[in-house]
Amino acid sequence: MKRFYLESYGCQMNVYDTQGLARMLEDHAFVRVAEPETADVVLVNTCSVREHAEERTLNRLAVLGRLKAQNPNMKLGVCGCMAQRMGAEIKKRVPRVDLVVGAQALPAVLPALEALDRGEKPGPQVEPLDHYLPPPRPRFDAKNLKGFVTIIRGCNKACAYCIVPTTRGPEVSRHPDDLVLEVHELVLQGAREITLLGQNVNSYESAGVDFPELLARCGKVPGKWRLRFTTSHPRDMSREVMRRMAAAPRLAPWIHLPVQSGSPRVLKAMNRDYSLEHYLDVIEAAREAIPDLALTTDLIVGFPGETEAEFEETVGLVERLRYDTFYAFKYSPRSGTAAARLPDDIPSELKQARLARLLVVQRRLAHEVNQTYVGRKLEVLIEGADSRRGHVLSRTGQNKIVVLEPQEIAPGTFRDAIIERAEGQTLYGRLCASA
Repeated sequence: MKRFYLESYGCQMNVYDTQGLARMLEDHAFVRVAEPETADVVLVNTCSVREHAEERTLNRLAVLGRLKAQNPNMKLGVCGCMAQRMGAEIKKRVPRVDLVVGAQALPAVLPALEALDRGEKPGPQVEPLDHYLPPPRPRFDAKNLKGFVTIIRGCNKACAYCIVPTTRGPEVSRHPDDLVLEVHELVLQGAREITLLGQNVNSYESAGVDFPELLARCGKVPGKWRLRFTTSHPRDMSREVMRRMAAAPRLAPWIHLPVQSGSPRVLKAMNRDYSLEHYLDVIEAAREAIPDLALTTDLIVGFPGETEAEFEETVGLVERLRYDTFYAFKYSPRSGTAAARLPDDIPSELKQARLARLLVVQRRLAHEVNQTYVGRKLEVLIEGADSRRGHVLSRTGQNKIVVLEPQEIAPGTFRDAIIERAEGQTLYGRLCASA
């Protein structure tokens, strides 16, 4: 019996891949353990979206390398996006690493481990495998209530700041029949929220089925559950696409649609390939088509050449659209991207000041938007209890946490709740009497 330990960094797709790796190893008689000190195989599934993420992972690998020095029989492997981007360089930085398998070749982990057992030294595996899509599906954890299904891998966009097309490769969509079956299996196993994953889910197309049609097919799977998706690219959205998406059964009223900047010039410099007018039109269509829609986005501040006036355009866009929340980041150059060739000419302290200002706006808007929910009745999914105070935690279709008074109620139950107050980004309420 061999024991393995897995760590994961980065996005939800990385988490999904890590769970798939776990299932692949378990299907070959490996047993998962909770601590690297007790493992025969230690694998780190990595993120490459920002340089800081890579440096943090390299530091962690150095720690694990020292652990391997105390246990020479332990196999240490690096998987995922950083492995895809850096390849053999990882072994130069951390010599005790035994195997390197990129995000486009994850099933090669098992053959690489077998080669190590034979005394061989496998080189980095970063070439896409014909049988790669997808790796073994994760086993569903009924305690979590949430299931994830990767519908498309890779990205065909060329955003100037983004390394994903390099690490994840071109877009490849899975067959819709396989996806509907996977959703069906998750619902039967107890999933109450299922999220369709991809770098650009609305680029999905397979066997004559596009993304709105896939949503409709998945939404027809019987049972009491919610359907979500992330992430979308505004270029592939339109009024007609939004109208068709909104008609999908069980679709939760929440959309995450990254805009990145409110400046037309900066958007063009980022090579986002859509106009601000187009983005605004899509948002208008979404709010018309989906009642009570919650809207979130991503923003980058301090992109090369961003002026104070252009930053103000981003602030103005946020104020105008009144996002429920947003995720804002300081720009940092990413080796291998087009933007890395531009001068990083915004001082770090100015980036930080702009980010801080955006976060002040975020907190105010989140509070104001959440006040509009007070007094309303919303359907919530019971997720569990707060371990400290015993309060029941639940979630609305708008992806908002609702805190309820301590009581006996089974996780996975859908109930109606009256929202009594809102503090910051959290709602507080009470359950309605059962019918």
